[in-house]
Amino acid sequence: MGLTFMELLVVLFLISILVSMSIHHINADDYRLRQEARNLRSTLSDARMEAIRTNETASVRLWTDRYENRHGSVVLISERGFQLTFSGGGALPQGGYTVSFSPLGTAPNSHYHLRDSSGNRISIRINPAGSIWLE
Repeated sequence: MGLTFMELLVVLFLISILVSMSIHHINADDYRLRQEARNLRSTLSDARMEAIRTNETASVRLWTDRYENRHGSVVLISERGFQLTFSGGGALPQGGYTVSFSPLGTAPNSHYHLRDSSGNRISIRINPAGSIWLE
């Protein structure tokens, strides 16, 4: 006994629904990680622009579970399932790590990883000229 054409269509329809749901779930996690990385990059860029505009040093403080912008607002990334580490995988210092931008917009060369609970990561890099980018 074989399947009728209608039974085959129903089975294919159900499989396509399950596949589309799983793809949506995978893409949603990736999107959340990229969005959080963009938020952190934006916070760092804002500090750089503030340093140039005011001709004074501006900084952002980073911890493994959160970061603080130049106005003192804290963003808790651990509540969203993210963790920030140095590029070598080491945790940031207990007291936090400060990224400072000079009045010229320059900063020390640095490299961080934003990781989600699944182990996916996005690199956040800052070069000595103060350029900030995601990888």
